Amino acid sequence: MSKFSSEGRGIQDPRSSTFIANLDELESGQKAKKRPMQLNAQTCVLRLDELTEADQGVDGLPVEAAPQPMQVASRMIVFFGPKGGTGTTSTAVNVGGALARFQRNTVLVDMDLQLGAVPVCLDMKPERSIAELVLESVSNNGGPLQSGLDKHQSGLHMVAQSDRMEELAEITSARLPGFFEALGQSFEYVLVDGLRDFNDHAVTVMDLAHKVVLVCTQDVPSVRASARSLRLFRRLGYGPDRIKVVLNRYQKKADVTLEAVHNALGQPVDAVIRNDFRMMILALNHGVMVSDVKPGCGLAKDLDALAALLADENEAERRGGFFSKLFGRG
Repeated sequence: MSKFSSEGRGIQDPRSSTFIANLDELESGQKAKKRPMQLNAQTCVLRLDELTEADQGVDGLPVEAAPQPMQVASRMIVFFGPKGGTGTTSTAVNVGGALARFQRNTVLVDMDLQLGAVPVCLDMKPERSIAELVLESVSNNGGPLQSGLDKHQSGLHMVAQSDRMEELAEITSARLPGFFEALGQSFEYVLVDGLRDFNDHAVTVMDLAHKVVLVCTQDVPSVRASARSLRLFRRLGYGPDRIKVVLNRYQKKADVTLEAVHNALGQPVDAVIRNDFRMMILALNHGVMVSDVKPGCGLAKDLDALAALLADENEAERRGGFFSKLFGRG
């Protein structure tokens, strides 16, 4: 069973049974001596070396190679929010909606088993729980799920635990690979939301994923949490090719600039989603996609472009670049 390190320092690989769930417990070393009022690429308190910890591992533990993603025809993409309030769920929901709109058979799994927000964003009440489907995948010996799943009007399928807390014991880390393999045999794209830390469930799911999307915003706490998360990803063996960084609610004139975020993370930002709070709230309040509220608006275009970015590598291998052709990038 996983446990916190007795010294409260760093993490051991959760695959070796010790983890830290709180990112703040990771931070060590000297903090920035000054916090300037104006942040930019030259005067930035967000540099990676100020967050310290050597990449060789913690307490002498080596970095291990990550397990290979699911070996099925589908694409599994995890959305990871290192800090609350970054809009990770709304991003995952709208990317899933875009894939469904482009006739890609897609399911979104909410792995926040107690307070998952996906059903709320989609204005749906789950009829089937994750625990129920996990048990079904066990009985099917990893075969495709036979029964229908909850489906949004956009065409996006959804799986969530909702309020059936009495079933949580059925959702074990050992059963999750079979569950996701079953979903992978039924859907072209398996998206996962609700991961906020590095507990056993989270690491098991991320080990299966082809891509992990780290959603960040232009504020100091979010960027610092993202930098710490990227270090943890490296210790778990996830290379830059497996991690996509998305800057949400992007504003050109923000104090924390795009260049500053890049310098802080030590990894390029792969996509930006503009800040259109009114449009996003309007979509969430009605349980629909941004593209349903105002097709072709800037925010909808950004979300569609992110869906294309995440999907096109797989599409290029299987269908000659469907999304590249769709967006005129081929």
